[in-house]
Amino acid sequence: MVRLGSHDYVQTLRGQTLRFPNLAHPMKDWPKGMNPHYEDLRLVEHIELKKLVGWGKAYDMCVSTDCPYFAATWFPKASWDRVWLGAQVCTFLYLWDDATDTPELTNMVNDLDASNQFREETRKQIDRYLGDKPLLGVATDSHLPPAVRSFDRIGETFAFRMTRGQRVQVSNELHKYVDACEAEQLSELRGQAPTIEEYLQRRLGTSAVGFVIACLEYILGIDLGDTIRNDQYVKAVFDETVFIIAIVNDILSLRRELRYPFYNNAVAVLYHQHQSLQKAVDETYRLILRSIKKLEDAAKRALERYPERQGLATWIEGCKTMCTGNVAWSLHNGRYALGVEALDGTTTITL
Repeated sequence: MVRLGSHDYVQTLRGQTLRFPNLAHPMKDWPKGMNPHYEDLRLVEHIELKKLVGWGKAYDMCVSTDCPYFAATWFPKASWDRVWLGAQVCTFLYLWDDATDTPELTNMVNDLDASNQFREETRKQIDRYLGDKPLLGVATDSHLPPAVRSFDRIGETFAFRMTRGQRVQVSNELHKYVDACEAEQLSELRGQAPTIEEYLQRRLGTSAVGFVIACLEYILGIDLGDTIRNDQYVKAVFDETVFIIAIVNDILSLRRELRYPFYNNAVAVLYHQHQSLQKAVDETYRLILRSIKKLEDAAKRALERYPERQGLATWIEGCKTMCTGNVAWSLHNGRYALGVEALDGTTTITL
């Protein structure tokens, strides 16, 4: 008998058919594109990744993620050095994520002490570069795991080239990510599914999208300034961008997560609540549509409040491009292996 609320109920999703909702139409007027540096990024990325982790499963899994494609679709207008940084950000996040919650690579999934030590090493690395007194010029401990050391180039760049306000935002979002991943692991180890409200609050951290958006100003070569960055409507655009990307990702990554199985996924949590995959997908889609509307409303109000700030319009366009880029990258990357070409409401996969 399936014990609801445990990992058992997630297993009952296997073999069911998931019909993707129409994710193309609601963002059809949002900008999208492909950075012309993509092919060069791939060549550089594979060389750098091999130096960092060597041949093996970690290398293969990161290559299948195609971080250069991620950067090229999320930041299609960025210059070479900025889109390269975007690819580094993606590489760091997926190496870090795989190092903590991918059973094929690590035993930290079930070892809370080891994973807590790993997270503490990460927090120290973040503070080393992004704190008020960054320890620049000090060689990173070579005994640190490759996933932690992969932050070095990002940290060095931001320590030198970001304003204090930008660095604080990046640091806060990274700490939020690490803390949320700890809370998620505790949830999985307890074997008790969260409510959708509990899950959504945590997901804003575990997605790491907030960290990527905090990098967006640098990648686009703009500085919003502390006043605009902390404006209520600008923060609403930030938060809704996080939500849209994170929850769209939950739909598109569900089959992969069932391999383990993990239930910290919006569709899986709502499936537990409704006992119907289609109802779970439909409700998840409604959450996305509501967030898209909230983003549009907040963007309009922000631009009305600061009509002369061209950088703000560029940043909002960048947030929307991240949303469309996430869909394009998800259809492309080997990690999800979706095998569909469109998300127009007609395509399906078997879980």
